[in-house]
Amino acid sequence: MAIVDKIYARLPIPFQHVAASTQGLKFRLVRSNDRLVRERLEFLKRSEYWSAEQHAEYQSAQLRETIRHAFENVPHYRELRVRLGIGVEDVKDLDDIRKLPILEKTDVRGNEKRFVDDRTKYRRINLAFTSGTTGTPIVIHSCAADFARRWGHVARLRSWAGLADPIHPRRAQFTGRNIVPVGQAPDRHVYWRHNWADRALLMSTTHISPRTAPYYAEALRRFEPELIDGYPSAVSMIARIALAQGLELPRPKAIITSAETLLDEDRAVMEEAFGCRVYNQYAASEPSCFWSTCEAGSMHIHPEYGISEVVDENGTPVPPGVEGDVVVTSFLSRVFPLIRYRLGDRAVLAPPGIKCACGREMPVVAMVVGRRDDIIYVPERGFVGRLDPVFKGSMPIIEAQIVQEELERIVVKLVPAKGWDQAHEAALLSNLRAKLGTRVAIEIEIVEEIPRGANGKFKAVVSKVKDRYPAFA
Repeated sequence: MAIVDKIYARLPIPFQHVAASTQGLKFRLVRSNDRLVRERLEFLKRSEYWSAEQHAEYQSAQLRETIRHAFENVPHYRELRVRLGIGVEDVKDLDDIRKLPILEKTDVRGNEKRFVDDRTKYRRINLAFTSGTTGTPIVIHSCAADFARRWGHVARLRSWAGLADPIHPRRAQFTGRNIVPVGQAPDRHVYWRHNWADRALLMSTTHISPRTAPYYAEALRRFEPELIDGYPSAVSMIARIALAQGLELPRPKAIITSAETLLDEDRAVMEEAFGCRVYNQYAASEPSCFWSTCEAGSMHIHPEYGISEVVDENGTPVPPGVEGDVVVTSFLSRVFPLIRYRLGDRAVLAPPGIKCACGREMPVVAMVVGRRDDIIYVPERGFVGRLDPVFKGSMPIIEAQIVQEELERIVVKLVPAKGWDQAHEAALLSNLRAKLGTRVAIEIEIVEEIPRGANGKFKAVVSKVKDRYPAFA
């Protein structure tokens, strides 16, 4: 556990509210820039009603500029240009992007500095990590300007949802932050912390149960959020328990879900319990893409963000209606450009020319084929979803799977990469304790590989005891 986390855990709850708000203020001042976000949002409000031809023309121009920048200023792409014997003049339109090879996560992982603009002063770079169970996290490099331009797309989605202030709405957030220290919540029943700097109520996603749901519902009613956002697994669990127990919930303007697959049944139960429309967004920690649902319910690719391809294993585009790998090129990251980067997710594009009822000619995604991990239940905490953040940081792993063998016994099957040692194991156990509490037994089992299913994939989180979970009522 980091020193700052140890200090936070020892603070009284009122001071933890202050600490969370201080971190929120730091986020606004260091990682973002309100002026640039608003400028980007104003541009996006104009461009969203461009014709398909206008979007294609804009993308071609942005692609040429992205390629020029990368070929001139980024070590990996300078070498790639020489190796392929091509220049900026060889990339004239969107079809020409396929002259460049697919970039795999393994190409970037461990080599991140080779993808950083070498003119950038390192002190101006913000670092973050990808999360997941399929390999060592990638260190993401960004600057405030890059982040602000990307955040403009989040603001546009919020404007589609009808929020009065799409940049700083009054919102309740259900994300993976470990805001409630181990052992502190059970006797106080305060499963949230305030971020006053950003008008946000940060809700724990690791304490939701039939016993705690009334406290969550009361806190949400008192806060009266205009927006609820975060993991659909957490928000839908609150919704299910509230409906079963007859709990009153607030009526926000909208719910926006992200980071997990949004199932139709989860959307339905959230809309029933909270009495508002649910919007979904698809993006990634890496500079990648931004897709989101509109008022009419279609999931649109934001073409101003970059180029989204759906391809086969060889990098050839698949026809609309056919499932393929998501490959992305972002226009918005000058510090850390990734061109034709395979995200690891799969999707299905709708046929071109589909006219959405919203009136926008932005491309439509028929389906995002994401992971469908199990939500586990541990008696000390409750229902816990999205556990892959426990692998964040510089952990050398190839892949891992979390298996709930008993209600209070978790086994982590882990394929280590070079460099795995006891310090990494201790860090992983600490991260799991923050999510699952102190009473559950946690074992780490080193294996040579994770068994695959018939489709060649594996679930990252598996429960073998779902029949022993408590009823909601």
